[in-house]
Amino acid sequence: MPSRKDKPLSDPSKSDLDALQQRIDAKREAYEDKTKDTPRSAWALGTRYGSEFFAGVLVGAGLGFLLDLVAGIGPWGLMIGTLFGFASGTLNVVRAAKEINSEMSEQSDDSTG
Repeated sequence: MPSRKDKPLSDPSKSDLDALQQRIDAKREAYEDKTKDTPRSAWALGTRYGSEFFAGVLVGAGLGFLLDLVAGIGPWGLMIGTLFGFASGTLNVVRAAKEINSEMSEQSDDSTG
């Protein structure tokens, strides 16, 4: 069995625990300060916008397809549902862009004033 030079883990002293807690707090604070002001990457923004738009179109097309199955109106439900999904996806993207824009302006206000 390998010998250990350290103290056993079952008997830490109060000062050792306090020192460990201080090191953990310092690392956590340094990490939070480093990541707090990082802007969102273009990839993250594009992925969010794309998923918002795709979800809207997919839900609209799905509802239109279900309408076709229930009402038996041929491809019209799917086409109209896809158009409504397109409009809904566009509104989702605009809403997400406004939300991100307001977050960015709040961050710039915090950093300047």
